[in-house]
Amino acid sequence: MATTLKSLSFFVILLMVNSLFFIGTTEARPFNIMKSGNSAASRGTESFFDGLSLEGIKEGPSPGAGHGFTNSATLGGIKEGSSPGAGHGFTNSDTLGGIKEGPSPGAGHGFTNSATLGGIKDGPSPGAGHGFTNSATLGGIKEGPSPGAGHGFTNSATLGGIKEGPSPGAGHGFTNGATLGGIKEGPSPGAGHGFTNSGTLGGIKEGPSPGAGYGFTNSGTLGRIKEGPSPGAGHGFTNSATLGGIKKGPSPGAGHGFTNSGTLGGIKEGSSPGVGHGFTNSYTLGGIKEGSSPGVGHEFTNSGTLGGIKKGPNPGVGHEFTKSRILGGIKEGPSPCCGNKYTTNTKN
Repeated sequence: MATTLKSLSFFVILLMVNSLFFIGTTEARPFNIMKSGNSAASRGTESFFDGLSLEGIKEGPSPGAGHGFTNSATLGGIKEGSSPGAGHGFTNSDTLGGIKEGPSPGAGHGFTNSATLGGIKDGPSPGAGHGFTNSATLGGIKEGPSPGAGHGFTNSATLGGIKEGPSPGAGHGFTNGATLGGIKEGPSPGAGHGFTNSGTLGGIKEGPSPGAGYGFTNSGTLGRIKEGPSPGAGHGFTNSATLGGIKKGPSPGAGHGFTNSGTLGGIKEGSSPGVGHGFTNSYTLGGIKEGSSPGVGHEFTNSGTLGGIKKGPNPGVGHEFTKSRILGGIKEGPSPCCGNKYTTNTKN
């Protein structure tokens, strides 16, 4: 209001100065940008501008439409005269911040107090109405109805946004994430699985699997040794600590007897394709062959009494007893084709 009074006082003073110094200069018409209509104030303003004179302004008449006087120093070229069309009210840019007060063609809008409501629109809108939203209290949660199925109120602080209502399809039970760690308790399409206690069993699967079943594996005791059947030939249990991983089961081809690596030093006990060999007691006889040979048999040799002398007959030339301690385990018996010497602790 104070600004308006100051403007009016300045306007009156300028009118008085105009009447004193510029009477009779009504031929010139000021150039105006702001339209103000054909009111008395407009006519007075025109008379005021008619009295002002700036250098270089044409005062005489011109063929065609005349132009009013423009006081560029005072008004900055604002057009005061009327314009064809709708009029505009006075805008106080300092007070209202440029808000338009007059009517507009179309639907009217209420007054907006941008400082109080933050620009929220109070008036009606075409379409469905919306309730007032208190963004500070409800955080922008929509309270009104929505087209479709309704949803209950969600207390995000208490339930953490867990959905309580029904869902299209199969229902799911409530999940207590703190207690069960998010384990799914409800049914699943397909084969069911038992409850898995990951703390006790370490995540071992207890239920059936498609195909052959497997027994429970105690990784601490058996070291993950496979106990169940395997496709093909079966293998016995291997005690790696006692036997050192020796294979007990059959192999495709000729079979091999049990080898006591600690006692016999890896000597082969079983039969081989070809001529058989008797059992060799390396501690007692030092590798002397005791059994019969094809042809004439040999009597028992008392190595302690006779010193390894051969007693019995032989077809053809006989062979004397060989003392393995002296001769180093030379092979005494016949061999098909070429003979091979006996090698201590070596498999023939």
